[in-house]
Amino acid sequence: MYPFIRTHIHRYKGKTSYNKGHLHEFRGITSEPIPLWRGHVHFYKGYTTINKKHNHYYMGFTSGPVKVPGGHVHYINGRTSYNKGHSHKYVDKTSKQKYRY
Repeated sequence: MYPFIRTHIHRYKGKTSYNKGHLHEFRGITSEPIPLWRGHVHFYKGYTTINKKHNHYYMGFTSGPVKVPGGHVHYINGRTSYNKGHSHKYVDKTSKQKYRY
């Protein structure tokens, strides 16, 4: 039996890799938890900041929960959309959970 997952979200923010002479910043809020057999993940998506007259779309699923004092975080990583002849990698982690009632 899967244990109850309390409704919560996470915030995240970071910077992309440096490609073609620039980088982008990104930030957002994850979806509610998506239960898995041994834990849960969150969906996230958004657009990076504009730099050199363009931005990029990104989306993905977080890692499973990683315990930290006072709660848990998730890792996020992936590659942005391809735009203006390039894309960017990103790797970061979320904030601790923010409970929603």
